[in-house]
Amino acid sequence: MKTILIINGEKYWKDYFAGFNVVQKKVQTSEFIVKDAELYVIDADGACKPDVIFWRLGAINPEAKHRNILELIEYSGIPCVNSASTLLMGYERLSMLNRLKKLGLPVIDFNVATNTDQLKNLEMQFPFVVKVGNHHGGYGKSLVSTEEQWEELKDLLFIHQDYVTTEKFINYKYDIRYLAVNDKVWAMKRKGKYWKANSLTQEYQIIEPEKEWIEKVKLLQKNIKADIVAIDVLETENGEKVILEYNDIPGLSGFPEDAKLELANIVKSK
Repeated sequence: MKTILIINGEKYWKDYFAGFNVVQKKVQTSEFIVKDAELYVIDADGACKPDVIFWRLGAINPEAKHRNILELIEYSGIPCVNSASTLLMGYERLSMLNRLKKLGLPVIDFNVATNTDQLKNLEMQFPFVVKVGNHHGGYGKSLVSTEEQWEELKDLLFIHQDYVTTEKFINYKYDIRYLAVNDKVWAMKRKGKYWKANSLTQEYQIIEPEKEWIEKVKLLQKNIKADIVAIDVLETENGEKVILEYNDIPGLSGFPEDAKLELANIVKSK
């Protein structure tokens, strides 16, 4: 019986893999070993030698260990969804934004400095958004509306030794997630409780994907060789649309059941 190893992710995924030996482990409590070119994953529950890996570690600040693990998966040749090389490409926020820009996609403009010592050179016209480092899920992000807020935030951020970006605040009407799984595309309109579009979602609605944006997400998917990818798009009151980021481990909450079934079929086919 083939073994599917699920890394993190929701518990319900086990129900999608009847006929397989399904093991679920957390990367935070597991160690990965390559011995004689074979990959093993060990935690308190024992060792696992996977035939395929389903990587669902999302919405956390990546650590060096995670990159090392992905490199070991790539070296071992064990199939992974998404592939380890694809996940490594999107691992760092700056490389993710660079990829969108090189493809000519309408990614949000930003200023960036390699250290918070240079915050004084990143000020923009108020209001603007400050992001520190490589955090996900709305963490490490703050909205600055006044000079006083900016001065206080600079004092607070001074203790961080990480890169920092500033970008114009977009007073969005909707955040739209375009989700591509295999050759299928879905779209969802979302609105958060406060200004963060991807945090504390209060309302969402599945909508018909626009042909132009289907082409954009498929262009990205093909370029990064992703089984699954999502782009998050802000739509303003006047209909302008700009991409905030892409996500190669997107959550599927609110999307049709077909999206989960399609993704599960990709894992099984590996």
